[in-house]
Amino acid sequence: MRELQLKFISNTVTARWFQILNVIEREQTFTIVNLSERLEVSQRTLITDIGYLKTHFEKSARFTYNSNRYTFEETDRLFYQEQKQELLVDEVLFEIIGNIFYGEVDTLTALADYYSYSESTLRRFLVLAQKALIDYDLEVSFTPVTIIGKEENIRKFFFDFYYEGAQTPHTLHPPKDLHELLIEELSEHLGEYELGTGCTVTAFYYLLYITMERNRQGLTVTLPEQLKTIDVQERDFQLLFSLQGAIEQRYGVCLSKEEFCWIHYQIISRRTLNRKDLEETFFERFNQWPELEKITTTFLRATGVDQREQDQLAPFLHTFFLTRKYNDQISPVLNKVMAEEKVSVITNYSSELKRAIHFLDEHQGLLGLSEAYFEDVAVSLTLYSYILFHYYAPKRTILFLLEGDYLITQYIRAQAQQLLGYRHSIRYLKIKELNEAQLKHEEVDLLVTNYSPYVSDYSLTKDYVLMKQVPDRQDWARVLDKLNSLVNKPV
Repeated sequence: MRELQLKFISNTVTARWFQILNVIEREQTFTIVNLSERLEVSQRTLITDIGYLKTHFEKSARFTYNSNRYTFEETDRLFYQEQKQELLVDEVLFEIIGNIFYGEVDTLTALADYYSYSESTLRRFLVLAQKALIDYDLEVSFTPVTIIGKEENIRKFFFDFYYEGAQTPHTLHPPKDLHELLIEELSEHLGEYELGTGCTVTAFYYLLYITMERNRQGLTVTLPEQLKTIDVQERDFQLLFSLQGAIEQRYGVCLSKEEFCWIHYQIISRRTLNRKDLEETFFERFNQWPELEKITTTFLRATGVDQREQDQLAPFLHTFFLTRKYNDQISPVLNKVMAEEKVSVITNYSSELKRAIHFLDEHQGLLGLSEAYFEDVAVSLTLYSYILFHYYAPKRTILFLLEGDYLITQYIRAQAQQLLGYRHSIRYLKIKELNEAQLKHEEVDLLVTNYSPYVSDYSLTKDYVLMKQVPDRQDWARVLDKLNSLVNKPV
């Protein structure tokens, strides 16, 4: 479960169960001692919790205890997810958030009476919600009980809570016939986009649905005039705007042109990773800050990539910085990343994150980003550059030195082709090439062998991986890790 949703669980025991599940799902094995230290919970309490979870999930997961260590394994993924959701059925804050989404708000007194809580208890629960909403620059109102703040921020919260969050019994879903309406109205034009997007299908429906419901309550957003002026001229916008009449007829909500601009911008701000042409078009039509090109060039030079790679990567980083600028102008909270992504980057790429923060700080005069979500932008830059550099990493030459039964060596070749052949150049050693000069050839990036004498007899200086005679999953993982380590680190 997402950290955002955990903050809305009023039952402390249930919250602790989900904290435990978050850890053991990710790591598969654990000890009570280690789990106790990480979650700051007594070992006795954890033993009781594990006993309950073992019983609750007995038909969908297995907790095996051996040598003071537990191993966790899901045996029925779908049923396991359903049983997890059962733990949240009675969570009052999840239900109240759903009511607020639909505009069904009431006083604290009336809600306390309806849910059979004292007003002080319910108020204490709502304080939990307030702690989570602070990150969105929002707050809870008690007269009536609702969420107050900028409409753009509220929509961002609902999107993160319902779409980015884990499925719960209280998760709200867009109407299924939204998809039917889209197909009916735009079937002849779907796929004919000039700007493109990396937005997923369901994310689009959530963005549209949240906009419809908020408009139904008379709650609207405000966009910068310059952005609206640019966007309404786009063919892709006109295609989306053509849904206005059909949406009004079917759902009774008339979305203004500005609201369609809001939806469209949310779509196109989620950029592609594999369409250089679309990124160039988007940047050309939407960029209002010429200095962004200089920032991109400086960033790429700092990574040490050559000119050819810079030319390949620049369009993607242009649009990265551009969308962060627009997010900041519409509402800085749009640059917020989820807590899990932030923790992952801090844990796994702390030095790269520090360099990203330093880079952005040096260019803050040109970027002018809000300080409130400055670190979030740095996290996004670290993640995005990592993904981008790996996606466009140069093709590597891997030399395999294989020995053993001929069927085994052919089997290894087949595995290598399946795992690596689509991305890298694979070579196999010929008799005439078995000499130190060939093994140390500059064009070879990585040597892989299942025969240890090759390592000792030829004093290998190249990066190499010594596999088992019949390689297993861990051996191939080591090969992939080694190839990843050859990729330039993100700034």
